[in-house]
Order: sequence, then structure tokens, then C-alpha cells
Amino acid sequence: MPVVIPRSKHPISRSMIDEEALKVLYRLHRHGFLSCLVGGSVRDLLLGKTPKDFDVATNAHPHEIHALFKNSRIIGRRFRLVHVFFRGGKVVEVSTFRSHSEFEETLTDDGQILKTDSFGTPQEDALRRDITINGLLYNIADFTIIDYVSGKADLDRKIIRTIGDPDEKFKQDPVRMIRVIRHAARTGFHIEEKTYQAILSHREEIRKCSPSRVRDEFIRELKEGAATSSLRLMIETGLIFSLFPDLRRALGDDAISGKKNRQLFLSLFGLIDQLMKAGRLIPESILLACFVSPFIRAVSSEHPFLGKREQSLYRTQTIRWAVRHLLNPFSYPKGAKEMAILILMAQSNLRYSTQREVVPKRFRTKKYFKEAVLFFGIEAEATGRKIPQVIRRTVPSDLLPWWPKEFRGRRKFSRSEP
Repeated sequence: MPVVIPRSKHPISRSMIDEEALKVLYRLHRHGFLSCLVGGSVRDLLLGKTPKDFDVATNAHPHEIHALFKNSRIIGRRFRLVHVFFRGGKVVEVSTFRSHSEFEETLTDDGQILKTDSFGTPQEDALRRDITINGLLYNIADFTIIDYVSGKADLDRKIIRTIGDPDEKFKQDPVRMIRVIRHAARTGFHIEEKTYQAILSHREEIRKCSPSRVRDEFIRELKEGAATSSLRLMIETGLIFSLFPDLRRALGDDAISGKKNRQLFLSLFGLIDQLMKAGRLIPESILLACFVSPFIRAVSSEHPFLGKREQSLYRTQTIRWAVRHLLNPFSYPKGAKEMAILILMAQSNLRYSTQREVVPKRFRTKKYFKEAVLFFGIEAEATGRKIPQVIRRTVPSDLLPWWPKEFRGRRKFSRSEP
């Protein structure tokens, strides 16, 4: 039996829920269907946060949902969802209660995948989710919270725990390990010991997953303002080395300057988190450049006896190889990878410009110049280097919040310019 938490015992009110989501919830309810907010939206509301999305689950089937909302579209193949569209581009996603996850396969005795109807009960829908704090339902009929998985208790205790046996959960879908770490990083909660040990036991199974799914989940780790905590946990558990085995050369315990490289790695993303929390949109190319940078430093330092020209050529070749070698297996978009390569290659030009105390116009007009300077500033701050005035004077005033105000918005031009 579920724990049903009455309205008087929890802080969620209708005023905290998006108007569009309320319209969907109430229309389903008025037509006799069970209608609930589910997943991360309930979790965030209980934590006093504003959810990014308000997802709705119901016992109505997709065609019944679609019939109720003329402004809707059924999407998906195996697991059909309904997107309800509103003015201003808002979309409310409505799903029918499911009996199992999209990535769990039911096998017959001869090993064939069994294609079955995935619709289920509210309890089955809660039990199929990844972690307990995401398994809560808010029922619009009486404003209660329905808890089949002890999610409210784990929220109160600040624990991240899988629903059911973590060994089974991670075998069914290894991507759940990334999600466990992401939620621990975002909330600051502690990963329950059995769940943590299961990550250590099953981390190599992440390689069995679809590269595109792993890519999408991993890039979310970097984009949500908690990348530092997430990456620290991924290093601690070794999951990052299961995803990117060659990173051991830079970040592993046996790597030359491994501790120093780990510190730089986490410092870079600490600054990324700072910018994200300040509302800055960081291009994916910058995230990839920050991710690859410590690896490039590590492999470049393996050849310290090359001459200056040879070292420069080797570094250029290394940048191209490193970005493609690390990221190609996960099908990262070509545009973002190529821009990351240009950003990293531009750093030597920026360093040369600081020595000459001038940034040539032909360099400033490159399509990647602003991103290259942004990365230069992030790396300089992470390593404790002073950012030269000539660089600070060539970029928009709001590029980096930690640059001194007296240098913002001013420009210094080449003597050859009019």
C-alpha cells in the first residue's frame, strides 16, 4: 500500500504549478481520469525549487489524451507520449502510466525481445523509475502526494537510492548510474551505500549502452550547473574511466601529474558552474574544450624534449587527435567538436598576442574568437594566471564576471588598423 500524504502535511500548492500544466491536469480529472504530476517536478517542488518541466501521468491512453486536447500530438514509437502545445512555445508532456522502462527488455525463453503493451498502474509507473525521490506522484483530485517507494522519507534524509535492487536496475539500464550521480550532484544528497557499491560493480556495463544515449546523459552532467560535483563523483567511482578509458592517462591515480590534472579539470568546471548559475549560456564547444584540455596537457607533456617548432606542430596534431579520439565514439555533433578544436588551437595565438601586447584584427574577426577568449579566461582563472589587459580589452564587457571592471568593454587595436 502506498503512503498517502495529505495536503496539510506537504508544502505543494497549486500556485507553484505552471498554469498550462494545471489546465492539463484538471481537464483529465474532469473527464474521469486519474491525473498526476510525476517525477522531477514533484521532487523539485518539495525541495522548494522551480521545476524546469511539469510532466503529467494519467491512466488515460494516448489516443484518449489526444482526443481531449486539440492542440496536441502523439509522439514516440514503442512508448507513445502526448505533447500538449500552448502559446509561447510551452509544451506539457503527458504519458500513460507504464509498467516498465523504455530501456528494459522482456525476453522470451528463446532470447527474443517480447513486444508487450507497456501501460500499467500508478504503482507500476512509480516502481519503474530510477530513484526513489523521482517516484512521487501529486494527485490533482485531492492534492495528496502518493508515495509507493519511500521517496518522501529519502528526500527528508537526503539520500539518493534506486527503486528496487540497484544491481538489477543497473543491469537493465546502465545509464541509470549516470543519472544517480547527476541527482546526487544536483541535490547535494548522499548516495545510499548499496547503490554506490552497485555503481562500482557495474560501471563497465555502461559501454553496452547506445552511444547517443550516453552522450545525451553525459552532456547533461556538464550543463546543469553541478558539473564539478558530478565529475568528482564520476572520478571517485571510476565511471568516467569506463566511459572514457584514455582519460586515465590524465586523471588516473597512476598518471604523471594526475592529482594536478584532476584539480585543473574540476576547477575548469567549477568556473563553468559559476557561469551557468549566473545565467550565462555556455556553448557546447566550450564544455568539450574544457573536458578535453587536461587530457591534451597530459599527452603533450609526454614529449618534453621536442624543439619549439616541433612541439607546436605536435600540439596541433594532438588537439585534433584528442578531441576526435575521446568524443567520436559517442557521436558528438561534428560542429561542436570542430569548434572545440579551433578554440583549443587558438590558445597559442592568444598567448603570442599577449607577448606582443596586441591582438591582430584578422584574429579578432575569426568566428571562434569570442569562444577562444572565453576559454582562455576560464583556463587562466582556473590556473591562477593573470589575464593580460590586451585580452581583456578585446571582448564584450560581460564575457567573464571575474574580470576587473576597469578593463571591461575597452579595446586595443593593431597599429595597422585605421
